[in-house]
Amino acid sequence: MSAFFCKLFTPWKAEEWFSDHDAYCRFLVKRDKRLNTFRVLLFAVTGVMLLLGYALSDAVHNVYYYTAAGCLGVALVVSLVIGQNEKQLPKELQQK
Repeated sequence: MSAFFCKLFTPWKAEEWFSDHDAYCRFLVKRDKRLNTFRVLLFAVTGVMLLLGYALSDAVHNVYYYTAAGCLGVALVVSLVIGQNEKQLPKELQQK
């Protein structure tokens, strides 16, 4: 169970759970691609919520703005995870 949680929450520290360094690098690259897709989706939702909040702003406590702020916060945390993963990869496998 420990390997699962280490790979899920702290993948940049999970090298010990892989048979070789190449398998670990493949895992990180695949993980980064999924996280980047999720991050782009969160930024898109943030943009749509900000537009809806601006277009439909009748109340002071607009739920669209809160949703946009939440999505933006999660996207920034995902960006930090991607950055930590990138530090573990060799230069030729890092995203440009």
